[in-house]
Amino acid sequence: MYDYKCENCGKFEKMQRITEPPLEQCPVCNGNVERLISKNVGVVFKGSGFYKTDAQQVKEKYRELNKERQKDNQAILDGDIGGFVKQSEATTQKVSEN
Repeated sequence: MYDYKCENCGKFEKMQRITEPPLEQCPVCNGNVERLISKNVGVVFKGSGFYKTDAQQVKEKYRELNKERQKDNQAILDGDIGGFVKQSEATTQKVSEN
């Protein structure tokens, strides 16, 4: 929706695709028109990723996964191969659930 101002008729709105060129003549009186910059733009954000909280949730998720991986690494450093395998499988399960 674009706002126009006709030199004869005044202001009017015209629904156009964004790829269409701006009007040059009024559809009513064929007078010269000027496209105005709209103040009321309705923008709709859909899906995730548009809000601060979305980014924070992703960070928290990866922090939790990193903590699990650190447990895996600690088992290896302790020389506990059985513990590593068990912990690694539990971590892999948690990752696949997310």
